[in-house]
Amino acid sequence: MEITLIRHGKPKIGTTGKISPADFGKWVSEYNLAGIDAEHKPTDEALEQAKQCCFTVCSTLPRSIESAEALNIKVVGMVSPLFRECEMPYFNWHYPKLSIASWSVIFRVLMLMGYSSNAESFRAIKERAEQCASQLTKLAEKHQSVLFVGHGAINWLIHKQLLRMEWSGPRKAGRKYWEFGVYKYNDR
Repeated sequence: MEITLIRHGKPKIGTTGKISPADFGKWVSEYNLAGIDAEHKPTDEALEQAKQCCFTVCSTLPRSIESAEALNIKVVGMVSPLFRECEMPYFNWHYPKLSIASWSVIFRVLMLMGYSSNAESFRAIKERAEQCASQLTKLAEKHQSVLFVGHGAINWLIHKQLLRMEWSGPRKAGRKYWEFGVYKYNDR
């Protein structure tokens, strides 16, 4: 059995300028509605790996679905909100103003420390990642090879869960757009 976790393509949304924490929350909402930038194509390796998979899973976010299309997936077998990206917490403050990249790092770190204002808790996210890993395992049992066109943080958590479930795979989950990891499970 095999599961491939791939991160979606580059989203088509601006990431420059300085914004407040409250505006960061609005930006995240826009990011979740954004598709992918057609200028940034999947790598040949990603296209080849996607072609080898028998069943594809996407989240309900446009960047996941459009990435599957860019990978030449003809039929997506499952589209589910369970597989959406981890929600990003944020403050409702109108100052200070920092870059989007800075707020992204700050709020991801705060999320890992338990901060969840305006978002699901880290505990809920971890439980959802466990459900995702279990669902992907069941699909791999049925279809032998499964592709999940996912997102950075949820892929990282699913990666950790698959390794706990005794799947073998890369030491780290892919972080870059179109980066992927292949996980194998051999019955003893």
